[in-house]
Amino acid sequence: MLLKSLKNTLDGVLNIQHETDEEGTIREIYDKTPIRGNNTWMLICSAMLASIGLDVSSGAVIIGAMLISPLMSPILGVGLSVGINDKEMLVASVKNLALAALAGLIVSTFYFSLTPLGEPTNEILARTQPTLLDVLVAFFGGVAGIVSISRSDKSNAIPGVAIATALMPPLCTAGYGLAMGKFNYFFGGFYLFFINAVFISLATFLIVKYLKFEVKHYLDKQKERQVARIMGVILFIVVLPSVYFLYNIYKDLQTKKKIENLIVKDFAGRNNEILKWEIANTDSLNVVKIYSVGNKLEEGLVGHYNGVLQKNSLGDYRVKVVQLDVSAEDVQQMASQITNNLTRDFLKTVEIQKLHSQRLDSIHRQEAKVYTSGQATSDLKLLFPEISKAQVGEMVVASEQQKQDTVVLVMLDWQSPQPKPGQSKQAAKLNAASVREHESRISSFIARKLNRDSVQVVSRF
Repeated sequence: MLLKSLKNTLDGVLNIQHETDEEGTIREIYDKTPIRGNNTWMLICSAMLASIGLDVSSGAVIIGAMLISPLMSPILGVGLSVGINDKEMLVASVKNLALAALAGLIVSTFYFSLTPLGEPTNEILARTQPTLLDVLVAFFGGVAGIVSISRSDKSNAIPGVAIATALMPPLCTAGYGLAMGKFNYFFGGFYLFFINAVFISLATFLIVKYLKFEVKHYLDKQKERQVARIMGVILFIVVLPSVYFLYNIYKDLQTKKKIENLIVKDFAGRNNEILKWEIANTDSLNVVKIYSVGNKLEEGLVGHYNGVLQKNSLGDYRVKVVQLDVSAEDVQQMASQITNNLTRDFLKTVEIQKLHSQRLDSIHRQEAKVYTSGQATSDLKLLFPEISKAQVGEMVVASEQQKQDTVVLVMLDWQSPQPKPGQSKQAAKLNAASVREHESRISSFIARKLNRDSVQVVSRF
């Protein structure tokens, strides 16, 4: 009873068959599979953007190339066609995928043949040595992709799948290898692309079978059995290399872990600081390079390590220690010195910015003073023709609480305006009310111009 209840609970949580739109899924994948028209332009732009992103090591540009790449649909089409036994869709999907891969290689090879940069960036190097994690990303990305497309209410998971599986960048890395004549880069990049394509297709096939899509039947049963056998052989041929690649990846990881346990950890325990270690593969031998600082190597230590490798079925590996002529203390001292230099440079930058700010404030104050002495008189006389003379300056005053304050003092000499026709000189004279009104306006004007709070205006006649 408990097991049945648990099964029903899991079935309710994991079951996606009731949300599946079989006809819509097949139609959407089939319609987007052909590489022609808009898809061709999108493919070219995606390959060019990915190549530029790899060349300048720009993650943002590479992500943009992943989002617009139309490579996902033919790959999903391969898995779907095998799952529903549709020979025509399989042929069309494989043909369009091959065409898209060829176009991506041509565009990226053309770009890297012309670029003035062309150095192997970190983004390029990251796609030349696929690992087991890349296989898992491709598989689960493919599961997410087909589940998203098969839903009756479409989701926005496809862009995330495109970014996660990253189909175009490894293909462009292969193009970089062709353009530069570095065939290990070509095989590494194309190998990663192949892994992604195979395991996305495999994930699609498995989900299609899980969702029980209707399998295509033929009137001629013999032909149907023949098509089924052909599909099975094709699936076996496609999956078999990926199993071999997966085995090689697993084997390489196990070998690296074994060397680390046998050699690297023992070497680090001899009071030697390891800066880094790597395995350099050659045609005849594989060299385990250890870059170290610290104590002088014991005589015969490298030979001892080679013997350890020989006893543990790693006879085609040899140890090479690169001993740098500095001690561990020197390395720590250099690191400390670099840190101190960076801190000092930062403080110096802050001090320079502070001095620069102080100088700007001084310049602004000088500019205010220049305005005070030079332009205030002409501006005031222009605004108030009745002023015959204007003087603007600063005055320090003390309040009853013995606090000092700086006040802008404006001294004005007023003259009576010229009488209008028919008006007497007495009538044309300024009255006290007019002067007070002018003083208020002048005070506001000077305060705004000089950005000061305290302005005192004194008038004389």
